Amino acid sequence: MTATLLIRLRDWLLDTFTYDSESEAANAMANAMADATRWGWLPALSGVSAGADLARSEHAGTAPGTGVLSG
Repeated sequence: MTATLLIRLRDWLLDTFTYDSESEAANAMANAMADATRWGWLPALSGVSAGADLARSEHAGTAPGTGVLSG
């Protein structure tokens, strides 16, 4: 039990702090940047969506007429 735990811990540390090649390190960096970019846009998009909903409701309350577009 203790030996396998130590082996698993050693393997985890090696996998975490070392890379097999330059291309693997580059891929890991690109994936990290893609994740940061993807998750960084989500709060901005939800803020835009909330702002659009607020603007729509304010405009509907102040606009003259029934609010139906002519066409």
